Amino acid sequence: MKRDLDLVRKILMYYEDKEMDGMDRAIEVEGYSESSINYHLLLMDEAGLLRCERSVSSCTPSRVIKVYPFSLTWKGHEFLSSAKNESLWGKAKSLSLDKAGVLSFDIMKDLLISMAKDKLGLP
Repeated sequence: MKRDLDLVRKILMYYEDKEMDGMDRAIEVEGYSESSINYHLLLMDEAGLLRCERSVSSCTPSRVIKVYPFSLTWKGHEFLSSAKNESLWGKAKSLSLDKAGVLSFDIMKDLLISMAKDKLGLP
């Protein structure tokens, strides 16, 4: 399964908009399958973007099967702060794909921060 940074961004926005800090057994994101969402939730937990409870395999306790998210972490809030602006997000995606041919989380984060600094006239 491929990582989809648009889905990561949408999930982060979902958790930012949540009023209560409670565990979700399942979330829906329009246009995405349950398996794709679950895969991305696991990736986001591994990346430290979401605070989650982990469900592990009874046969292999080190294997995480599913995560149940509660809320954004500091890192999740920081990334979303730079990724929230639709215009900047689209420009950063285009620039990353056109110039580097990749859509990396770290490159996107750096590009978004750099573009925001440019708009503010910061070095």
